[in-house]
Amino acid sequence: MSGRSTETVVQQDRHVHSSGEPEQLKGRERPNTSVGSTPLYGLEEQMATSSGRYVGIDVSKDRLDVAVLGEKQTSQADNTEEGIAELVTQMQELGPELIVVEATGGYQRAVVDALFRSGLAVAVVNPSRVRQFARACGLLAKTDKLDAQVLAVFGERVKPRWYEGKDEKERELSGLLVRRRQLEEMLKAEKNRQRTVQLSLQGSMQRIITCLEAEKKAVEEQIRQYVTEQEGWQGRCQILESAPGVGVVTSATLLADLPELGKLDRKKIAALVGVAPMNQDSGRKRGYRKTKAGRAEVRSVLYMATLVACRYNPLIKAQYEGLVKRGKEKKVAITACMRKFLVILNAMMRDRQPFRYSARA
Repeated sequence: MSGRSTETVVQQDRHVHSSGEPEQLKGRERPNTSVGSTPLYGLEEQMATSSGRYVGIDVSKDRLDVAVLGEKQTSQADNTEEGIAELVTQMQELGPELIVVEATGGYQRAVVDALFRSGLAVAVVNPSRVRQFARACGLLAKTDKLDAQVLAVFGERVKPRWYEGKDEKERELSGLLVRRRQLEEMLKAEKNRQRTVQLSLQGSMQRIITCLEAEKKAVEEQIRQYVTEQEGWQGRCQILESAPGVGVVTSATLLADLPELGKLDRKKIAALVGVAPMNQDSGRKRGYRKTKAGRAEVRSVLYMATLVACRYNPLIKAQYEGLVKRGKEKKVAITACMRKFLVILNAMMRDRQPFRYSARA
């Protein structure tokens, strides 16, 4: 693109306000873009002219690309302990309203925890949401620097929910739960392989399975002991485990990976976990609902707890049987029961009351 055409695009995009709603441009030539899309360079120009203190950080294995809304130039820092410490100092001097970081498979954890512990407001966002946001703005190019700039604008426009950090105890418990899930996956894979291997290898398979089962039991015992040792968790665990279907692994997962339990209303907590039915109405299509996104680790544990609750928890059992009688598919009925079970647990933690059930006459 020539310098003149680039300048035209930039000038035409100065009408974009912080709300993102364009004014009418009468008598001006529009750039050649797809219908309904923002000019490609408009997003970058808005970043350069906005006065908001929003920061976007694009995280990779070795590097952190940092963009401040209102500044054209981006900076870089090493994704190491020393580099993160320097970045935290810079952010404390800047005092941004919000720092937005993409979830990148774990590489973001060190910088997010460091920013959070220093008292800065930080949000961890889903990369797919940010990419869709960039495309909606007409920004099709993708580089680390552009990603950091898009994250800064995303923070200003969308105002994502702030990150709620974990203390050392919660991080330790989360690590134990992750290890248990890893052992479960290895155990499942080995059992699946055992069905197809030749007879001469069955002994080797069985030894590995026995070892994995023993290790899984040891980690579960370690989780149980760790939760028991924490004085502040005993009461909460007792409340959760008073509900039929909730065991030590479920209660530990809810404590470590769902700290919002008891702090949000029923709709928000269901959406956060990913068991809230979302509308899919379009044209003549009506009534279809589907659950989306959410915290997979919590949802997986909640699913297993709900299966038990469908047999032994009177409230969940009654709902499941009622849904099946009305012709609902079993998977749909279980998903509905997962949501109800989560709402009950959320209310129990909010009110600090154990599970209660009184049969109606």
